[in-house]
Amino acid sequence: MLVFPIVFFALRLNLDGLLFPTSRHISHDNRRFTIITVSLLAVIYLAANFIPSIWDAFQFTGATAAVLIGFIFPAMIILRDSYGIATKRDKVLAVTMIVLAVLSNSVALYSDAMSIFYRKVEA
Repeated sequence: MLVFPIVFFALRLNLDGLLFPTSRHISHDNRRFTIITVSLLAVIYLAANFIPSIWDAFQFTGATAAVLIGFIFPAMIILRDSYGIATKRDKVLAVTMIVLAVLSNSVALYSDAMSIFYRKVEA
């Protein structure tokens, strides 16, 4: 019961940093705080009402998180290379890894979506 406010706080703070990186802190801007909070709550309530099962949400988030953590984030670290130790071969391999991860994740998400769609049609 108390998990939602803790997770929602982090979500709101990170979304604010992503959308408004040069603005002052969200705690000093009540208008932006209210707009972000109401928008996030609306999206969360709509998703809660229209996603048929929690397992469907787990399929999408699990498939996406696994690919991000396993393939895309490590390759992005190589591409960032703030110390200049990655070779050109490393960077080409990292880009190839990202492309393959995005393609395989697209196939997985399409497969999940089609299984949900056809399950509804048969029922």
